[in-house]
Amino acid sequence: MVHEDYKEMIPARALSALDAVEMRALNEHLEECSECRMELQEWKATAAALAVTANPAEPSPEVRERILNEVRKDLETPQVVPFRSATRNIWTSFGSLGAMAAVILVTALIVGLVVLWRQKREAQVQLATLSGQLETTQKELQRSNEFYQLVTSPGARLKELEGMGQAAGATGKVAYDRNGHAMLIAHGLPKVSAGKEYQLWFIMSGKPPMPGKSFAPDNTGVATAIDEMPDVPLDAVAFAITLEPAGGVPAPTGPMYLRTAQ
Repeated sequence: MVHEDYKEMIPARALSALDAVEMRALNEHLEECSECRMELQEWKATAAALAVTANPAEPSPEVRERILNEVRKDLETPQVVPFRSATRNIWTSFGSLGAMAAVILVTALIVGLVVLWRQKREAQVQLATLSGQLETTQKELQRSNEFYQLVTSPGARLKELEGMGQAAGATGKVAYDRNGHAMLIAHGLPKVSAGKEYQLWFIMSGKPPMPGKSFAPDNTGVATAIDEMPDVPLDAVAFAITLEPAGGVPAPTGPMYLRTAQ
């Protein structure tokens, strides 16, 4: 037999459909041919995957009766089995029903592979989505814990911020303690364009605004900034947020988006 004859035998080998002579001949060839060994492993893996995912189907009573009638006819008719050449095409050993079964099997293998591939793609997309949601949730939890620790520390204060102009629906909170540690959490801020960031300002009556940290919101409109307050009376300070060039500026130049609630 030539190499192509052995390759035709591989699918039947994966399904344990070879007779003893064919099995022995193919095994001898596999010992010398790495290409056929690899192809046999692929067919075995495919058959195993389909065996796990396939749903067994029960034939209808009509189909079952037709098959039994055909079997009875074959049993009543004497059969002459001709001598088989060792170089014949492997599928001829199955007869006409075997050929039909082979076609159905190959079709099922292809459909099964497509289904498995689609399921893998869907699982990858779902995993990426869940990973992103988990990361966002973890960040929000960390921010909330830090804010809670600061606002519950001895002598801490909390001030509410309300949205203005384009950020009319935005809200914010600034927690700060007597040591000057301050933390801002804002929700609903519009996304910033390239080269722009929001900036926190500390405001005292009769004095120019003192600059704080600049920051940008995430994709959900949530922003966090941790800063050290200037040396000002804690009870008299107010807060504001403006849109400025990235990195911040020494004096406000852009529109105000949040300010201490009146």
